[in-house]
Order: sequence, then structure tokens, then C-alpha cells
Amino acid sequence: MDVQVIGTATLDGYIIDVAEEIRRVLKTKKGSIPMNPEYGSELYKLRDRTINDETRLKVISYTFETIDRWVDRVKCKKVDVIALNDKQFDLRIEIEKA
Repeated sequence: MDVQVIGTATLDGYIIDVAEEIRRVLKTKKGSIPMNPEYGSELYKLRDRTINDETRLKVISYTFETIDRWVDRVKCKKVDVIALNDKQFDLRIEIEKA
């Protein structure tokens, strides 16, 4: 899964890139960090699912929930799920400054 982040969220004083922070939290399996088991996303649950309307809605929902909870510097405006084949997808996420 590749994550493309679109939008401007330049903030003074921050070293970690917002796009990298979003990629990191989305690719981290929820429950995989012992000291912070709530950190991460539930996208791993959809890893082997066929890409259909139901799966797309879950991907979009999980993405919005994760960014809203863990990336407080930005607000997610739009998520596009780009199917690469019947079981793989990329994300295109549009953000704005929170």
C-alpha cells in the first residue's frame, strides 16, 4: 500500500513531515506497540479482502478515524482508494491544516 498525501499543512517548528506521520500511523498495526496499543490503524484487517464497495468504505472510515485521532496537526478532507488489482490498493489523502 502506498499513501499519497495532498494538501498544504506547513507548520512552523515541526521537524517530522506531516505526510510521513500519516504514512507511519496508517501502516502501523493497531495493538503492535506494547506501550501504546491503541496507536495505529485497523487497515491491516482488510489486507486480503477483495476490493469492492464495502471494503472501500471500511478503508475510508479507518483512514479518517486514524488521522483524526493521531495526527492532530491536520484535518482529513478526502480519501480516495485506488485499486491496483482485486486485492491491493493505494490511498490518496487530501488534507488541510487543523
